[in-house]
Amino acid sequence: MNNYWNKTKKSSVFTSPKKRINWNQSLKSLKQNKPVRKFKKSLQYVLFLRKYNNVIDYKNVKLLKAFLTKYGKIRSRRKTRISVQKQRLIAKAIRKSRSFGLIPFTCKVKG
Repeated sequence: MNNYWNKTKKSSVFTSPKKRINWNQSLKSLKQNKPVRKFKKSLQYVLFLRKYNNVIDYKNVKLLKAFLTKYGKIRSRRKTRISVQKQRLIAKAIRKSRSFGLIPFTCKVKG
């Protein structure tokens, strides 16, 4: 019986191979070994907080600089993967230490 659910395939002797649209598609078929996963970079912020016993203080410049980008902006919670409460405390501490002059508002980056 040859219905919708039980179709038999015709031999593909005369059909041409499927054309690749771009070069990357041919490379995908060659890649069989998946790269080994490295530990997530966001874990470093959690470990950095644990190093200081989860104490967030505006005087701890070393801790606060870890949560700043090279331009002096506060890193987003999406990047750091810390809780909302801790992110708020860190942002508050950074703003406080900036006002006291411990951390600069902007940084000069050499290009």
